[in-house]
Amino acid sequence: MEKCVFCDIAGKQVAASIVYEDDELIAFLDKSPIFKGHTLLIPKKHIETIFDLGDSYLISLGLKAKLLANGIKEGLNVDGVLLINNNVISQSVPHYHVHIIPRKRGEPLKGFMWPRTNYKDSVEEEEFRRKIYDAVMRLMVNV
Repeated sequence: MEKCVFCDIAGKQVAASIVYEDDELIAFLDKSPIFKGHTLLIPKKHIETIFDLGDSYLISLGLKAKLLANGIKEGLNVDGVLLINNNVISQSVPHYHVHIIPRKRGEPLKGFMWPRTNYKDSVEEEEFRRKIYDAVMRLMVNV
């Protein structure tokens, strides 16, 4: 297997703005977000596509994607989210991941996935990470 940046993030060899983590999954802010708060949810184990996922991972991923979607909606005060998952075609990192992208009504996607944006600095990135993380923690208590 070639070096995988997502495996490095899951293994804590590469820093990331983590918004959620459990034994199987980790979620972190995308470094080049479509909209600020754009989060990636990945299995910690190297799994390349949905075709390679076992049913238990699919169930866990679905439940955590919903939790994160609610956390993003509440934490960032947005109207909804866009969930995207590429498999093989247009998969920029060959490690299964779900994009959870905050959306506000009337905010266009401009060419579907481009142009991407950037956080002003690490302080702004941390503000977005913290808002999502705090909302996810609140939501987990209520489950």
